[in-house]
Amino acid sequence: MATFQEHINQANSNIAFLQNINNSIDNCIDWQVTVAFYTALHLVNAHISSNGLQYRRHTDVKDVLNPYNKLSLLKLPEDEYIAYVSLQSLSRRARYLVSEKDGNLANSAAYLTYEKHLAKALKHLDVLMQHFSAKYSFAMPTITVKCSELKITPAVKYLMQA
Repeated sequence: MATFQEHINQANSNIAFLQNINNSIDNCIDWQVTVAFYTALHLVNAHISSNGLQYRRHTDVKDVLNPYNKLSLLKLPEDEYIAYVSLQSLSRRARYLVSEKDGNLANSAAYLTYEKHLAKALKHLDVLMQHFSAKYSFAMPTITVKCSELKITPAVKYLMQA
């Protein structure tokens, strides 16, 4: 089982990669969204491993993080949980060209990923970076990104416009 620090190290590596592809490749929005999700996944897995646990399925992770799961000792606050679930959904859209909001399985439309989705993914990631760095008292790097749809507000801590 990976340790807390190994997951944090991987999250930091993913953040560096996200900044690198964002600043050097103009047409890989789908990969940036995916890397944002996997960065968050490692932050979540660090949280889970800090309690001596490990889950291999996304559904198990969502269940243990769910703020309405009364039995879970690892639940997240509602805003952080929504950020994680939304980021996972954006990543699925980027990877599989599907929208989880569209319940019609026969729909043949391809749901592409645009800068507005990247902006959402980056904001969700920032929420999770803030939460876990405060909860476990570790530093996360601030990254500089190019995203015309991203509006930096005082609530955003780890993102800067390129």
